[in-house]
Parts: sequence; C-alpha cells; structure tokens
Amino acid sequence: MLNNQNRGRLISFEGVDGAGKSSHMARVKAHLESLGLTCVQTREPGGTPVGEAIRALVLHHDMDINTELLLMYAARRQHVAELIEPALSRGAWVITDRFEDSSFAYQSSAGGAVWEQCVALSKWALQGFEPDLTFLFDLPVEVSKARVQARGADSDKFEAKPDAYFEDVRAGFLKRAQLNPRRIRVINAQEPEERVGERVLAELDHFMTTHQVKAKA
Repeated sequence: MLNNQNRGRLISFEGVDGAGKSSHMARVKAHLESLGLTCVQTREPGGTPVGEAIRALVLHHDMDINTELLLMYAARRQHVAELIEPALSRGAWVITDRFEDSSFAYQSSAGGAVWEQCVALSKWALQGFEPDLTFLFDLPVEVSKARVQARGADSDKFEAKPDAYFEDVRAGFLKRAQLNPRRIRVINAQEPEERVGERVLAELDHFMTTHQVKAKA
C-alpha cells in the first residue's frame, strides 16, 4: 500500500466541446511522463467496457434527464472502481477527459436535473471521491460552436442542442468553479493555444510544488 505522497493524482479536463481539452491533455501527459511519472489517460463517459456501452446510449439516445444522470453516475462509479482507483493506488497519475463537473453542467444546469439531487447522487456513488485538480477551459458558446463545426467531428445528440442550452452548460461549469475554487482552475480558452498551454503547465507545476510531488529519477 502506497503512502499518500506516493499515491497518484487524478486530473480532470472540463469545458464545452471545442475548448481544446484534447490538445492540453496530451501536453500534460507528456509533461508528467517527462518527470518520470506513469500516466493513464481516459474519458467520461467511458474508460471501461461498461462505461463505453453507457457512452453509446447517452450520446445517441434521447431519454428522461434523470435516467441520463443515473447512467452517467453508473458509468462513473465503474470508472472509479475498475480503472481510476487501481491506477492511483499503484502510483500512476490519471488524466480524464471529463468527470462529474460535466454532469452538473450538462444534466443539471442545462438538462434540468435538480442540482441538489446531483449532489446527493455524487455522495452516494463516489463517497467524496473527486479529482485532485481540474482544468476548466472556458469559452463563449459562439466560439465553441464555430470550432466544433470547423473540425467536422462525428455528431451526437448534444451537438444538435440550441445555443441557449450551451449557455446553461457554461453557466453550470462556472458555478462549479465558484463552489470549488481550491480544485478548479478556470482557463481562458480563447487565448492562443500556446499561451493556454503555458498557463496549464504553470498551474500544474504550482499544484505539484504545493503538494510536494517530486519527479522520479
């Protein structure tokens, strides 16, 4: 059993599509590995066979919002139990494209699930487990929409939502940031990618220094 200092850390990347999460996840992964740390990359919903099956349901099937919320937490519970917690316990760092802040933004703030029910569900399913550090890439809806259209990615049911829906998503993310200032770093994703990347790595280095995380020889 590793002591707390040698235990891995969980870093989540949040924000609307088009905010640059994927590019900066790759940057963080490369940086951590350059320090001699083992790094596991994953995503939500997904990360496990159960999670990937739920991903297909959630992204491509219309359903009651509370059904959707329950499915997201079922996938997340399995994700933590099967992949994330074992990786952290053996000293690996886990970086994930989305975690539960997305449920508060998409299923609650935009989708209509009661915020307090999300809080209660989180307590039951995760029992206080949360990322050690979260990067929230904040971007105006019109910029996000233009970037998504320009890259021509595969579409899902969320991309067909109106702009007002994504304004509520953004508001939900920013509310989470206000409620969790110790964990969540809000990054202005409108800036040039290189500058955003420098900010992300600076925040990561500050986190590692504050938590006395050392590079491995």
